[in-house]
Amino acid sequence: MEEIHALHAQHIWGFVRRLGLGDEEAADVTQEALLRLWRACRDGDAPERPLAWTFRIAFRLAMDRHRLRRRWTALIGGGHPSADGEPGEQRDELLAVWSEVDRLPERQRQVLYLRYRADLPFDEIGSVLGIDASSARANASRGIASLRDRLGEEGE
Repeated sequence: MEEIHALHAQHIWGFVRRLGLGDEEAADVTQEALLRLWRACRDGDAPERPLAWTFRIAFRLAMDRHRLRRRWTALIGGGHPSADGEPGEQRDELLAVWSEVDRLPERQRQVLYLRYRADLPFDEIGSVLGIDASSARANASRGIASLRDRLGEEGE
């Protein structure tokens, strides 16, 4: 549990940010996901793959926030709340790549983030997103091909 918090909390936060939540919401979701992991471990229900489990919980919590936001916006008829800005100290190339990743279809975007930012293997990505590893791998391949086309890169 402590290892996941120390080594992966920032990756979970980043994943949730890429799902469209602002900094504060992403911090709340990350904290809630880690708290749920701690409770599961405390209660003797530790998941087999705790990191993938925690990412999946964070994903579900983020989607719950989006659903709640949509319902609330529809109810009051107001505008859509915007996410906080990106950190300003990223290299231009990296920022350009991740900006293009943000324009990919949702599933490809999620898979690429979990693979290349959180460094999860495809079987754990599948577990987080509720798909099989081959689907995760296929989404990554399609996303990378789209990025190469958009960015004009031929090599990996």
